[in-house]
Amino acid sequence: MTNKALMTLVSFLGRARQDSKTGYRTANYRFANGAIHSTPFFGLALREVIAPARLVLLGTAGSMWDVLIEQFATEGEDEELRLKLIEAATENAVDGSLLDAVTPLVERALGVPCLLRLIDYGRDAEGQARILDSIAESVSEGHVSIDLTHGFRHLAAIGALSAFFLERVRGLTIEGIYYGALDMTENGETPVLRLDGLLNIERWLDALSRFDQNGDYGLFAPLLCADGVAPDKVQCLLDAAFFERTLNLSDARRRILTFLPVLGEPLTGVSALFRSALAKRLEWVRGAGLMAYQRRLAGFYLHQGDYVRAAILGFEAVITRECDRRKYGTQDHRNDRKPAEEAFEAEIRTGDQPRAVGDAYWMLKNLRNALAHGNPSALEKVRQIIASPERLPAELQRAMDRVLN
Repeated sequence: MTNKALMTLVSFLGRARQDSKTGYRTANYRFANGAIHSTPFFGLALREVIAPARLVLLGTAGSMWDVLIEQFATEGEDEELRLKLIEAATENAVDGSLLDAVTPLVERALGVPCLLRLIDYGRDAEGQARILDSIAESVSEGHVSIDLTHGFRHLAAIGALSAFFLERVRGLTIEGIYYGALDMTENGETPVLRLDGLLNIERWLDALSRFDQNGDYGLFAPLLCADGVAPDKVQCLLDAAFFERTLNLSDARRRILTFLPVLGEPLTGVSALFRSALAKRLEWVRGAGLMAYQRRLAGFYLHQGDYVRAAILGFEAVITRECDRRKYGTQDHRNDRKPAEEAFEAEIRTGDQPRAVGDAYWMLKNLRNALAHGNPSALEKVRQIIASPERLPAELQRAMDRVLN
């Protein structure tokens, strides 16, 4: 359940003049529960429905701050201040100090703390970034709902992006993104749309991008869970991520194989849109043995600059191949790796392996030992390679290619 004590509603104020007193024309906004709220300012209706503890109202120097204040002021109240605001709004000259002065009037009318804040017009990239910064500074903690109904049309796009920005950068919880769809009015009722799906799409895009950078299967777990995938299947991805990080690749692969049938069936929600993209990233495990899995991950970590994991997994791929070649033990060769390593090294020493393969093996093993143990190698050549950001990835790649091919 949402903590109302930490709920903030962020709404935008535009500059339409369809009505001389209210600016916007009054609409009958219909919410999902069937309730109808009549108001020219959708944010006020939304405030009644979600009952936030705080309201943030954002607008430009030319927004209808004057007609908004007229909604709250009683006749004769703060007349001089209201006239000053009306004059400033007419000249597109409303400033922050003037909004601070009228804020108590709004708070008395609504009964909740309010923040009235000017934002940039967002005419260029810098101005749009300033809007995001203003929104982020206006909400520092808790849960947030965003109303995209009023304001310039391009502010709706910026507002939707701000939801993702607040969630990703500030760690806030986005409860909802709302839009009063005046152009969809029928029979005198205007539907209220929830645009949370936009945020879910951005979450999926972010998860895919981050997965391509770090290979963490667990990134998809909360997204799939939110769209109704069975918890035990979602847990398979979390387990696979853990096992892979601890280099238990056999169990990681088994958990992914257990999860894959989920992607063979239709998914619900936004997850359906990304089912094929996720399947493409996981499908490779169906035909891959342990050696292929280790080699793939070694290449992945090498590309990401994680040279310790790359060297460890590259070396382990060699030993797994030798276990397979000698038909040692079980599928994961847990108890047969040392004998396979010793047998292959004996072949190198007796000349039963090409010299290029032997040299590549010793280079890979020496790099693995130095990187994994964090101690300087006894070999000057290895120390020089590890000290060079250009040579290290090149030598690792060359050694893995030669010994594994």
